[in-house]
Formats: sequence, C-alpha cells, structure tokens
Amino acid sequence: MQVNVPDDVAEHRDWLLSLVPTPHAGIWVDLGCGDGSDLRRLASRQPAAGLRIVGIDGNRKVIEEAQSNTRDPRIEFQSYSLGRTLPFDDATVDVAYSNNLIECLGDVASFISEITRVLRPGGFVVMAHWDWDSQIFDGSDKNRNRRLVHAFCDWQQDWMDHADGWMGRRLWSNFNSTGRFDGVIHTRVLVNTVFSPQHFGYARAQDMRELVERGLATSVDVDAFLAEQMSLNATGRYFYCITGFAYVGRVQTHRSESIPTPVGGQS
Repeated sequence: MQVNVPDDVAEHRDWLLSLVPTPHAGIWVDLGCGDGSDLRRLASRQPAAGLRIVGIDGNRKVIEEAQSNTRDPRIEFQSYSLGRTLPFDDATVDVAYSNNLIECLGDVASFISEITRVLRPGGFVVMAHWDWDSQIFDGSDKNRNRRLVHAFCDWQQDWMDHADGWMGRRLWSNFNSTGRFDGVIHTRVLVNTVFSPQHFGYARAQDMRELVERGLATSVDVDAFLAEQMSLNATGRYFYCITGFAYVGRVQTHRSESIPTPVGGQS
C-alpha cells in the first residue's frame, strides 16, 4: 500500500536526497530505511544498472512492506539490528545514508565506527536528523510550551534503545571528532503556518498526548496547548517550525578532496 506523505515532509526528504551523491555503480545503503521510499527516490534519479541499493531496518514488518512495494531489481532489503556490526565487508560501500535513526541507538560511537569501516576511501556518509529541542510552537504560555517541547525531546519511545533529542546539533561533533571524515553540516527549517492533519507540526502536537500516558506531561498542559494551537490557527496566528540537520562527509583518503555542494542543497 502506498503511504501518503504530507507535502512538507516530502519537501524535506527531497532536500535531504539532494545532498546525497548518486553513484553510477557500487553500493548505496540506507540505514534505518523504513518503508523504502528514499531508496525508490534514489533509484528513480539514477537509472544505471550497476548500482546496488540496500535498505536495512530492524523492524521486520516494515521491511516486508518495503519489499512488497518495490519493483526495482537493484533494490534489496534486509531486516537487521543496526546496533550490531553492519553486514558489509570492509571498504565496500560507496554511500551510507540515514535519516532520524542515530538518536535511537545505544552506542553511537560504535555505529559511526562501523560506518567508517564499511565505507571505501572517498566514500560518503549522509547522516540526517531533526533536532527535537528546536521545535517552536507559538503561544501565550511560554513556560508551558517549553515544558512540553523539552519533554517531547527527552521522550524515549518503546522501540528505541536510547533517546537523544539533541542529535541534530550533535551530528557534527560525533563525526568530526573521529578524524576520519572531511565533512560539512547543512541545515533546513521546516515551517508550518497551518494547523491541520496534512502538516508535520500538527502530527507532533498530537504526539503530546502520549506524553501524558507516560507521565511525562500533564493533561492540563496538553489540553490547553492543543486548544490554543487550534485557536491560533483559526485567527491566522499559528506558527510552528523545527530545524533539520544533515552531516555530509567523505572518508579521508591520502590526499585532501573537497566535498561537492549538491545541486539544490541548502546550507
């Protein structure tokens, strides 16, 4: 079944994929691939037959769904825990891509070490993440909104081994500190001025209800917050935004090589 993606999320994904080098051959990997939509978009950009595209996710159900929705013979999927050694030989992968995964892993340093191991010299990593503490909801009660955004940022969901809502702002330090990459950070701010189910900010606001169920927020705060968001929308004053970060790095070789600025990229 085709999943409908809100326009603002689709635009953000298009921006992310504009940062990804598209090799004509070799191996391109999506770590935490979900439904495989990013893999299919990449494949549509590059018709070369020599490209092998691999999607890996620890959720067996979504992998099965991704397989059933994919017809391109170059794309393959594997159900595999990303907290383990990656299933590739040393220096065999050309591009490693991941979006909104790394905050959920218990050992970020080991994950990055594995990415470094499997990438060939000169290979690319594109690691993207929202910074959840950068969410901005307008409103009259600043302290209430801050409480809810901070609680959301620190929320560890059941399927997560770990939660670091500041991962977006920490991508640079996590990769740059290894001394193995030449990299740059790109940023994009997703903005909503309409509060409706077709928008990212609306969905994140509804997520606040789950904070109450887990004792991370009060129903008084969340009910008042949601009522005010609807009121702001009705009077043309609603505003939401969140910052997304993407680290684009190249494995160092014996000589310095500059990182190309992708067409359509925003930095």
